[in-house]
Amino acid sequence: MLKIAYIGKLNQTNGLIGSTIEASFSCNIRFHDPADLVSDPSILDDEGLDLVIFDLNTSFGLGNAPDNIKKLNRHLSTSPLLVMHPYKKEKFITPLIDAGANGVISITPSEDELTQAINNLLNGESYISHPE
Repeated sequence: MLKIAYIGKLNQTNGLIGSTIEASFSCNIRFHDPADLVSDPSILDDEGLDLVIFDLNTSFGLGNAPDNIKKLNRHLSTSPLLVMHPYKKEKFITPLIDAGANGVISITPSEDELTQAINNLLNGESYISHPE
């Protein structure tokens, strides 16, 4: 069974995304409040995690997104990081990748895109969804 940490406030959208992931993968998802992890990423136990999802939309107001990604990555020794973003312009996506995101998708991905992104990351590949 996969272990997934989901950094994002549990709202309707994140709840639906979590349900979609659970329907597509045999997994255990644990939601974490973004404010807690941005202030102290060491509380995220990377041991045994297969994937970390970071929702930038519900992390708004917690500082610079690329800096927060770098901070999280210092505590993720083996887990790939999938970042969900609200951006409409490509110029905002590149800094997320440069900061260490293994995958980048919209905050409202299709079910196919979400499962493809997760499969890619679980297989050691990256996944980048570019804004239209």
